[in-house]
Order: sequence, then structure tokens, then C-alpha cells
Amino acid sequence: MIKKHINSYHSHTILCGHAGGRPIDYVKEAIKHNFKELGISEHAPMANLRNKNSRLHEKDYQKYFKLLDEAKKFASLNNIKFYKGLEIEYFNHTKVYEHYLNDLDYLILGQHYIYKDNKYISTFKFNTLEEIIIYRDTVIEALKTGYFNMLCHPDLCFFNIDNPTDEMYEALRPVIKLAKKLDIPLELNANGIRRAVLEGKVTEFSNIKYPRVKFFEMVAEEGAKVIISSDAHNVAALNDFAILESYKMAEDLNLNVIYKLKMNYFKK
Repeated sequence: MIKKHINSYHSHTILCGHAGGRPIDYVKEAIKHNFKELGISEHAPMANLRNKNSRLHEKDYQKYFKLLDEAKKFASLNNIKFYKGLEIEYFNHTKVYEHYLNDLDYLILGQHYIYKDNKYISTFKFNTLEEIIIYRDTVIEALKTGYFNMLCHPDLCFFNIDNPTDEMYEALRPVIKLAKKLDIPLELNANGIRRAVLEGKVTEFSNIKYPRVKFFEMVAEEGAKVIISSDAHNVAALNDFAILESYKMAEDLNLNVIYKLKMNYFKK
């Protein structure tokens, strides 16, 4: 039985350049919905990836923490548990994760790029099985590090592929199996539903670029845990129609939904 949505751990702020709202604004919205826990997870600074309007700039890193501290103080006054986080990609040639975890409560893995032939390729532009396999192998390596306590939009790799083959879907089954083994939830990302509906491009779940029904049917088969996230890029999206639709999808697919995100996966 689906419970009420009372926790959120995946939201973005004005500092990434493509979202709006400050952390304290999200706390105020969370109060309206009687939330118990709230985490803010801005796109992390990554020196090897482009910064313009896509992620937190290194120069704003300390400003981000000041805003998080302001929000945490306000949250505590209103009986909301507040967590400081970042959403980040994984590359084994990048050594920033333990540094960030020393400052934060958690990292969530949002693999928006793969590294192939000495260049970065956007997950939004994948076309081939080879790219899906590189994505899979990167995510598997990332989850094994212990740095991440959630895998964001695991099916985003199909965004640019209208009809993924069975082989493409099956390539991700090892990710699902590993997530179950490591007790790391897979995210059913409400922002994919939100985007599709607001753009007028969808009338049913089967037409959505993500979350993909067929992928989450595999998740149900494997019994891996699923957490529903807003991936809010504005305050109003924290608990909106897309969240309700996400829970409907989860119920229809009989997914193993959890509501609380564990912290401290990585042992400092």
C-alpha cells in the first residue's frame, strides 16, 4: 500500500543556473506538506564538466553551504530533519567524492555523462548499445565505491532512444541486481513525468522518456528498492501532480517503494 509522500532528497536551487528557489524556500514548502525530512542536492561542481547553467560553480560552493545552514536552522525550528547533499556524476579519474562527503550528509549518483574515446558524452544523446553498456559499467563501478546512497533516474540513458531494444534494457539488469544487493534504492524520477506533461507530449506512461515502464518492470522482477523523488527545479514541484502520478505508476507496477533515504553509506 502506497503511503503519503513526506520526505524528499532530490531538489535543486537557483545556484545551478537552471532551477529556482533557495534551500529555505524548499523548507517552507515542505512545511506546507507536513514533510518529516528534506534534503537538498544541488548539481555538484565538477572541474571536468561544463558549468554554464548546468551545475553549481566552484566559486559558489561556500555560498551553497551558507544557504543550506540557513535552511537547516529554519527546518529544525519546524521539526523537519534537514540533510545537505549533492547530485554528482562518477568517473574513476575524478577524485572529489570523499572531499564532498566530508562536508555533506550524502551524495546521490546522477550519471549525466559517460567517458568514451577521451571525451564526455551526454546521457541525453545516447543512441547505441555500446553507450548503454559504458553507462552500465560506470554506474556499477560507482555504486561499489559506497559513496552514493541513491541512483537517480537510472533509465535516463534511454532518453534519446524512442524504442530501446530488449538487449538495451537487459544491459541494465546487472545495475538493478547490484542496487538490490547493496541496498541502494533506484529512483523513480517524477521530473520525467512532469516534463512530458508540461510539454504536452504524453497521454500515458508508455510514452514518457523517463521513467520507463519496461525498466521498472525489470526492477519489480528483481525486487530492488525504489524511492520516488521530485527532482524539483522549482519550489512548487516539491510535491505536485507528478509526484502523485509517480506513486500511481509505482502501485501499478507493484514496486518495492521505500520512503526514507539512508545516510552514511560511506564510512568516513
